[in-house]
Amino acid sequence: MYFEEFRVGRRFTAGPRVVTEEDLVRFTALSGDDHPLHTSAGYARSTSFGEPVLQGSFGAAVAAGLWTRLGLVAESIVAAVGESWTYHHPIKVGDELSLAVTIVRLQDSRGGGKGLVTRYNELLDGDGTVLQSGTATALVRAGDGGARPTNRDVGTVAWGKALADTLTANPAFTSAVASWDGTIGLRGGEHEVHLRVYRGRIIDVTRRSPHGATFTFGASDKTWADLLTAEEGRFGTRLMTGEFASTGDPYEYLRLTKALEIIVDAARELAARSEDSEVPA
Repeated sequence: MYFEEFRVGRRFTAGPRVVTEEDLVRFTALSGDDHPLHTSAGYARSTSFGEPVLQGSFGAAVAAGLWTRLGLVAESIVAAVGESWTYHHPIKVGDELSLAVTIVRLQDSRGGGKGLVTRYNELLDGDGTVLQSGTATALVRAGDGGARPTNRDVGTVAWGKALADTLTANPAFTSAVASWDGTIGLRGGEHEVHLRVYRGRIIDVTRRSPHGATFTFGASDKTWADLLTAEEGRFGTRLMTGEFASTGDPYEYLRLTKALEIIVDAARELAARSEDSEVPA
């Protein structure tokens, strides 16, 4: 697949791959991490693990291998850019590992011809328990498929302008902010866009407003990807479980709770539009 063929929210699975005793021996030699937790059954029995466990970095390596085996970027990959990884549970000999991937962010390169694809990885055992998880970003070449839609690029100006158009046509939103004067910041991962609102109208969409946002509302790229593509958004549940957070003026944030619900619905509506139609910048 080339860069413009990926879509935020698209999911892939790979595996399974069974962890063997040979994996433990060879990865210990390769990494040089020969702590007795990995090499001594007697020592491991005295720990909470009860038996030798694989090095944490083994999981990240397996996840990369499973992704590569899918062959999706075999012809388009330029380079791996970076990753962030968390260990939740140990990996042991005999575990059957599989990989669940969600594309959570696409970012065009400045020079064109390629872009960054960020995926959220979950490495699971045979029971479906997530053993490790994290994001990985790769630079991928573009093909000749034309411009890609940006209707899921949360936090960018292009997405913010398209969202503002959708909200302007929504009487419920204009009513909810009819008497409000301020700036709403919407953040997805490390990307943030500001909607300047004045008495029922969005009068500007910018990367950063001159005086900052009255409050900023946002979540991780993974949360947004799930929310935008799920059959049911369950925004209220996500809000209560802490998947979304706000910074800035708490009074104004609470005052605009209804408006935020409408914004999320509008973002889901925008995300559901035809993938073949490009959202104008």
